[in-house]
Amino acid sequence: MNPYFSIVVPTYNRAALIGKTLRSLLDQSYDNYEIIVVDDGSTDNTEEVVRSFDHPRLRYFKKQNAERAAARNYGASKAEGEFVNFFDSDDLALPDHLSVAAELLRGHPDANWFHLGYEWADPDGVVFRSVNRFQGDTLNHLMASGNPLSCNGVFVRREILKQHPFNEDRALSASEDYELWCRLTARYPLYYSNKVTSTIIDHEARSVRVIHGEKLIQRLELLIHYLRQDATVMQYFGKSFSRILMDSNSYIALHLANAPKYKFQSIAYLLKSMGNSLYLLRTKRFYACVKNILIKW
Repeated sequence: MNPYFSIVVPTYNRAALIGKTLRSLLDQSYDNYEIIVVDDGSTDNTEEVVRSFDHPRLRYFKKQNAERAAARNYGASKAEGEFVNFFDSDDLALPDHLSVAAELLRGHPDANWFHLGYEWADPDGVVFRSVNRFQGDTLNHLMASGNPLSCNGVFVRREILKQHPFNEDRALSASEDYELWCRLTARYPLYYSNKVTSTIIDHEARSVRVIHGEKLIQRLELLIHYLRQDATVMQYFGKSFSRILMDSNSYIALHLANAPKYKFQSIAYLLKSMGNSLYLLRTKRFYACVKNILIKW
């Protein structure tokens, strides 16, 4: 089995970083793939950097800014591969990223989506965390307790993406991936490999580090709203949907606790998440919330 892969790289003002990403994607030991860069309205010299590669595998598209979900959907619409992989423009692929994906498909030719292991590194390349100790036949059982997946490690059959695209509501941005993963989880087995094939670079400019309290609350409430609208999702998760509520509310509590003006809201969301599920008391996030509330007052 030698599947053709499409790697979609959405980007916005990452001229200083995307070059390393593209070099890592072009340096694959596997050779049956294409790279589609979707420039979501960058105002820097991203286009110049991308076009400097002048490589036959690489296609570049620039569109009006509409956030990452729209950029990913646009890239998927241009894809010719059997499977689409969405890769962030500030991260790195290891040389066996695609060969491991192909190997997994040989063992699971019926897979509609799957996930590969990943690691976190600082800007100097020092790895400080690896996410590669999953257990079980699939990862479906983990998805009610938050998002354990790296977008870089997710591969989805192109035909499935036509039926289930990313939600393009801009206010959902940064949770649009988890919203889609939950929809797919409710419908298809999520196969995986623990082999680490990509590196998330934890730099200060990562979009997830820039959090506005009101927008964060709106985003997580929208996540719940959209999931509740999907009857298949609600039927699949059933009582475990309370874990999704717990995770969302505790996530809000954790990040609001970092700013004094949001302290009381943080406490309210922490109590709300406890009401969703007392399992919260067994998590590291609960104690991190309490620590932040007490120490960073």
